[in-house]
Amino acid sequence: MFRSRTRAPAAIGGPVLSAVLALAVAAPAAASPPAPRQDGPIPGFTAENAKWQRRYERLLSAVPSARTARDLDAELAREPALATTTGDRHRVGRIVARLRSYGLKPEVRTYYAYLSMPERVKVEMTAPRRLTLPVKEKRRPWQEFYDEVIPSHNGMSPSGDVRGEVVYANYGRPEDFALLAENGVSVKGKIVLVRYGSVFRGIKPREAARRGARGVLIYSDPADDGSAHGPVYPAGPWRASDGIQRGSIAQIQLAAGDPQTPGWPSVKGARRVPPSEAPMLKGLVPTTPISYGAAEPLLRALNGKEVPREWQGGLPFTYRFGPGGTRAHLDLRNTFQVRPLWDVIVRIPGSEHPEQEVMLGAHHDSWAYGSSDNLSGTENVLQVGRALGTLLKKGWRPKRTVVLATWDGEEYGLFGSTEYAEQRADLLRDTVAYVNMDGAGGSRFGASATPALDRSVIDASKEVRWPGTGGTLYEAWKAQNSGETPIDRIGGGSDFQAFFQRYGVPAMDVGAASPGSSGNYHCSCDDFYWMERFGDPSWEYHAAMSRLAGIATLRLANADVIAMGYRPYAQETARYLADFTAEQRRRLGSVVVDVSRDIAQAGAWQRAAEALQARAGKALRDGDTAAFRRLNDKIMRTERDLLTAAGLPGRPWYRHQIYAPGIDTGYATQRLPGLHDALFSDRDVRAARAQEARLFASLRAAARTLAPEE
Repeated sequence: MFRSRTRAPAAIGGPVLSAVLALAVAAPAAASPPAPRQDGPIPGFTAENAKWQRRYERLLSAVPSARTARDLDAELAREPALATTTGDRHRVGRIVARLRSYGLKPEVRTYYAYLSMPERVKVEMTAPRRLTLPVKEKRRPWQEFYDEVIPSHNGMSPSGDVRGEVVYANYGRPEDFALLAENGVSVKGKIVLVRYGSVFRGIKPREAARRGARGVLIYSDPADDGSAHGPVYPAGPWRASDGIQRGSIAQIQLAAGDPQTPGWPSVKGARRVPPSEAPMLKGLVPTTPISYGAAEPLLRALNGKEVPREWQGGLPFTYRFGPGGTRAHLDLRNTFQVRPLWDVIVRIPGSEHPEQEVMLGAHHDSWAYGSSDNLSGTENVLQVGRALGTLLKKGWRPKRTVVLATWDGEEYGLFGSTEYAEQRADLLRDTVAYVNMDGAGGSRFGASATPALDRSVIDASKEVRWPGTGGTLYEAWKAQNSGETPIDRIGGGSDFQAFFQRYGVPAMDVGAASPGSSGNYHCSCDDFYWMERFGDPSWEYHAAMSRLAGIATLRLANADVIAMGYRPYAQETARYLADFTAEQRRRLGSVVVDVSRDIAQAGAWQRAAEALQARAGKALRDGDTAAFRRLNDKIMRTERDLLTAAGLPGRPWYRHQIYAPGIDTGYATQRLPGLHDALFSDRDVRAARAQEARLFASLRAAARTLAPEE
């Protein structure tokens, strides 16, 4: 995955860890029943069609198996598969062969993306002593094709040969650099050492560059995902002292996809902007990741003031700001070129609405072996494909077209999914929803979604038995979260971005991780060995997640009236607007952008949604197929109403006015991003008022869309 998921935090402790461990009890060797045997209504289905749907859900749920999950991972994780490399091409071939064996007809779509490959990586400590630091993990005896694992690399980092004093800047957030300045510490001309976590890694070099730093080293501190938590790989799941977290620093909070084709597909012969004009490549300095074993001597020798308690990591000495004491040399030669990447797509045409599509996708590329990130997701898509192939042989057809996809190039900047979406932009108007899986093979479940799909996630979770427990995923999910079923809002960092935040396709992102999952993130230790021993030894969680994804996808594909709830969406939006007003008072001392009419319009949207739900209920009771078509047209248009053609201020690639990645976080969700960016980031009251007018128009359009025809 491009990001470290919020549901698999870098450090899990206390009651959270207890809940995770309680759910991580190994499942029995024999497969548990594939699904609770439930009957009764399904939201969005007539009574008759609900019976038909449940029959095929039971057939689907019987197909995914722990043995198949293990076999898939043993095959696909045998070889590293960084995007566009030979190993990636081999993995694509294996995926295609598997899908064909299920009776499906996969298509490989090729795009051409501008990306970096490490040619030379050299990191040295030059004072107070000279020491060449390791830039690759130790090879383990079971790891094949180890020479194909790349050394430490931050994708899209510029090359450079820089020397300087070292300054420690905690997580490299804007507030961390502000604290350095308050303590009289300048990073100008320095090499900044920061730890992974808290924000997207690309924010860290951006902030360092803004303050004149010459280079950045990023390490994974043991307090976040290493030895401070327990046994390390290969004895345990946590990151070992040589573990290196690779990852891209492309500025995904500004755009996604091939940096040279922002907004249009990177097909052969496509127009390309110069790299100097690519938003995703702006404002960076030479940057590379290192292990905490390599960071230790750099940190230990630093002089300067002691850092505050919240900056102290897990190494056994007092951390200091610097500068003084430690000097370093960073020599990077990264080769940039346009290289081919390969998406794998399967279409199962719908019997009644073939023009409408429901998509299930996961990326197949990885920084190294990638058992967890993201072969766990890809293998679940394949298990769903296997199940659908079985159903097709029994004469079944979905009512809407089902699209299965495994994407390439996600790790560099969501390349394959974005280029596909940009190529099919006009056709995405008829895409009902996109279901994403990025890290989906562990005991602790989590989800993010547009509010319209919350109910779909919850309902599907009630249909799946959860391994190691006596009940459903829904019950385990509640037990993990003190009786709640929290669903995050979509931010940044995975393949839903283009579909949802540029084209307004409703999306959900479902996944599962186990204790210590962050310890293998983007490391060569994310391999079959880790997954078999620590991640999902029974492989039953993989199979359960396949059932969840399959049921959620089929319900969207087969519903008589698409089960999306805009009433809670409108209520949430009204709360965001009230919070925006309160934030103005707190930060500015007064309200300079009045959103009272937007709050009133959100209320009108809510009332329209309630009225539509009542009409849908009647149509389902009456079996009114003509009404189904009218209602579905409205439901499918509503998320698109929340887009603005002009895009967000300073980042027009993003168009969604309710949700976007945070401009200073990259991963975390920014609510009302146009208003927030204009007023609080750009401090432009006039631009913020223009954003308010656009938002008001969108909320009014959403209410009108859901209203009954006159």
